[in-house]
Amino acid sequence: MDRRLIRGDRTRTVIIEAMIELIEAGNAYPTAHQVAEHASVSVRSLYHHFGGLDGIFLRAARLHASRYRSLIVAIPPHGPVEPRIRATCRHRRRLFEAVAPVHRVAYARTDGLPGLAELLADHRSLLRRQLAVTLAPELRSRGGGAPYLLEALDVTTGWEAWHALRHHARHSASSAERVTVYAVTHLLR
Repeated sequence: MDRRLIRGDRTRTVIIEAMIELIEAGNAYPTAHQVAEHASVSVRSLYHHFGGLDGIFLRAARLHASRYRSLIVAIPPHGPVEPRIRATCRHRRRLFEAVAPVHRVAYARTDGLPGLAELLADHRSLLRRQLAVTLAPELRSRGGGAPYLLEALDVTTGWEAWHALRHHARHSASSAERVTVYAVTHLLR
């Protein structure tokens, strides 16, 4: 019995990893056959373990998010604001570039996949808390305007803005980072 459980866990892991690898390789919506082939399992096995592609993708998105959670770090709110802004924007660049393929698919699928919207909301909440801690002195100095400033900073440094800079405006990662630093700096003036 234990060997069957271990084999089942191993099979689920291989399937989840196959989904992530296919998405990272540019196949945003792999078919059940493609995932099964990449994982070297049967299509029947996908449905047995996950009930379908949505179940696999949700587990893949959770695993992927947990791998990059350590990139969401608050910079101690001491000293001049400029180095904190640059460090925060550099962290966002590293995070968003690392999660981009799976994140793009996750945002595109939020409407039809229960649980995915909550996962993305949790991710946004972590990023917002990072800003609130890192820029606490500047936010406190705004008094009643602090919630609005935090909202503006959150939008400016969030995934949607990063994606717009990288894929719609066609900025390089370093250029998108500079744009973000510029925007945050001016919001804090």
